[in-house]
Amino acid sequence: MYHMNQALSGMKRAGFMSVACIIIITCSLLIFGIFLVATANLREVLKFAHGKVEIVAFLDERISQAGVDSLMTEIEAIPFIENMRYVAPETALERLKEEFGSRSHILDAMDENPLPASLEITLKPQYRLKDRVVGVAERIEKLHGVEDISYGRGWITILEKMVRVFAIVDIVVGLIVGVAAVVTVSYTVRLTVFARKEMIRLLKLVGATDLFIMAPFLIEGVIHGALSVCFSFLVLYVGYRAVAVKVSQATFMPWEMVVFFVVFGVMVAAIGSWVSVRSFLEEKSEH
Repeated sequence: MYHMNQALSGMKRAGFMSVACIIIITCSLLIFGIFLVATANLREVLKFAHGKVEIVAFLDERISQAGVDSLMTEIEAIPFIENMRYVAPETALERLKEEFGSRSHILDAMDENPLPASLEITLKPQYRLKDRVVGVAERIEKLHGVEDISYGRGWITILEKMVRVFAIVDIVVGLIVGVAAVVTVSYTVRLTVFARKEMIRLLKLVGATDLFIMAPFLIEGVIHGALSVCFSFLVLYVGYRAVAVKVSQATFMPWEMVVFFVVFGVMVAAIGSWVSVRSFLEEKSEH
């Protein structure tokens, strides 16, 4: 209780510096939080896209029904296959007419159906990643009776690259925010330490340990971090709700990201306090 009272009174004495420290950390965390929310949404897009991933095997027009049955048996033996359906040329043409809508009469002018029969193949959810999809597609393409393969290679690659880029950006921004917050808190706490240097000198004279002296300042750092996390989180959530009104598919940070965000904000503030007080005590011990 003593350390908590000392921390609160120290923040009160610091006044403007404590407020400035909280504002700067809040702004830093806000930038980091924006990237985390963007990454969460990109992951949801990728998850949705992976749910739509399927391999379409276009069949040789000369293949017999027995050949189709044999081919389907071979494909079903592949461990990663979740389900498969045969699409007859007539069904494929009907789908195309639906896509054309009011312009479907254009297709009626054709003398014969140009669309081949196909197999629509879906992989199990855990295997709907680019490398796995490509591997299965190439394996199916080599089977007898398969004329061509389609699986959206381009957009899967682009989406996965975007997720990797955002993950790297998150790490870089997190490091920059962390360093900025540590430096900010360190300088702020250092000023409050100098303001209380006589009290620290008296505590050292009566035999107080460094940890005992540092405790109130560490608590101050934790409070700075906790308040900054609350303010930045509130701004992020209000911003998310405003965007969600127009973009219903928008999502907020999942709970594991929220936990990381909270721990990150509190830790960088506490570390800043520790660095400042530690360096001050080491300087005093050298004199």
